[in-house]
Amino acid sequence: MKYLNYLLLIFLLTFYACEDDIEINTSKETYHDDIADITFINDHFYTTNYDLSGNAGSQIDLLKFSANGKNIDDAFDLGMNGQGYLAITNDGTDVYLQSIINSSIIKYSLIGERIYMQWNGLSDPQWQASGLCYKKLDDSLLVLYRNLKNPIEYRAITVSKQNPYNMGCDIKFNLGSVDSTDCGIYALDYKDSTFYMLGVNSTNKDILVITDNNFIINSIEEIPDSTVTGLCFKENDLYLSYRDRRIENWKSYP
Repeated sequence: MKYLNYLLLIFLLTFYACEDDIEINTSKETYHDDIADITFINDHFYTTNYDLSGNAGSQIDLLKFSANGKNIDDAFDLGMNGQGYLAITNDGTDVYLQSIINSSIIKYSLIGERIYMQWNGLSDPQWQASGLCYKKLDDSLLVLYRNLKNPIEYRAITVSKQNPYNMGCDIKFNLGSVDSTDCGIYALDYKDSTFYMLGVNSTNKDILVITDNNFIINSIEEIPDSTVTGLCFKENDLYLSYRDRRIENWKSYP
């Protein structure tokens, strides 16, 4: 028994010595982080910080901005990290996030309570997450993907907001005027049977692509400020977010 106790003592000393050698950085500092996509609900804008820390532990917050987009009124810890750019939308009650890293769809309450983190039935890794929006008419989400093997090709899939694995309409379309290297389309919103998509063109200029309900391009507008990160409607006004945490009115689309 003394021998076993001796071995146990050696094991514990070795374990704690090794534990001391492993340094896992869980420090959280979001003050200087960019913000990502935006959505407007209950007279506030919501967004997330863009976590590039590489640290473990919780690094991402749901940020609640005032109605004029000038002030952060509150922040809610989302209990995750390393998701890359997060697109966001809402259904009038909760918010939905889409990770560009793993294409997951994550549903949260407005105070950061996670409801689910799920994937839809599209398992092919050649399709990269490129944004999502809420379609009120059929009370569902539309999730957008980009074909990494053919970067001008996109795929818009309607999914259940209760369970994104349940897929509905699936439309493939081309956007030849959009960048086919790194960025392409990364965020979108939907209003009056029209899609508004943020992206980058072939000359590396930030653009707003406006299409009809079948993704036929109606117009393309160039955005002078290259720090744009997201978009959403507040009634008839389209707002854009920027890396330095500005949220500003772009234009009205009555």
